[in-house]
Amino acid sequence: MEYSNTYLARFIDRPNRFVAHCQLLTTNEIVTVHVKNTGRTSILQPGVTTALVKSDRPNRKTLYDLVAAKKYDQIWINIDSQAPNVVVNEGLTQNDIHLPGIERITKVMPEVQFLDSRVDFMGFGTKSEPFFLEVKGVTLVNQGIAAFPDAPTTRGLKHVHTLEKAIDAGYRAYLFFVIQMADIHKVTINRAIYAPLAEAIAQAQAKGVQVLAYDCAVTPQTLTLKRPVPFDLDQPFVSDGLPSSITPKVKKPLE
Repeated sequence: MEYSNTYLARFIDRPNRFVAHCQLLTTNEIVTVHVKNTGRTSILQPGVTTALVKSDRPNRKTLYDLVAAKKYDQIWINIDSQAPNVVVNEGLTQNDIHLPGIERITKVMPEVQFLDSRVDFMGFGTKSEPFFLEVKGVTLVNQGIAAFPDAPTTRGLKHVHTLEKAIDAGYRAYLFFVIQMADIHKVTINRAIYAPLAEAIAQAQAKGVQVLAYDCAVTPQTLTLKRPVPFDLDQPFVSDGLPSSITPKVKKPLE
């Protein structure tokens, strides 16, 4: 996928999950931007280079979306929570993604209702093999190991259980991690953040849910699926120790 109308800026702070302040590199103007990732990412540290996309809607409260940041000012990481579904949709429809057990994908439908959940994709193979696929974006990394999630996710837990139910109903089912950065060796589950998800995935894998992961080539303007990355549920993950980018609220002292 490709963004248009991008600008580079320096990250200043993030008062809450939804907005941040950045300084445009071209004009030094300080702007309030919409953060397209509400997680507790530690990527957005003061002074980090970021990529902003300027909206063409003049009536928006925030004219810019923050879509990527350069960790340690070395590695571009896309943090747009909507981007993983876009690149997976492209990869499935163009058969750039290989799903084990399906020779070729012939039809892809986004946002399909199944039981009490809305699954990211439903599709069919050449032999009419129906499948469901749920996408998760990964932005947490340390020393070449990526991990999901960066915050507790009961929603993600429900999605894993839904994929199990799809297996029970006779469908193929896939959990697909889009690692929104390049050159990752393995991806795992961050048990320190949400251990129930690791347990649920282990149970789902035993039932037949297949877990896949791809890393991505990232620039300020683009996000492109790159190559498969091994998923290892037993891989330990240690946080980089950086604080959450969200500025904590300071309570006023009692008078």
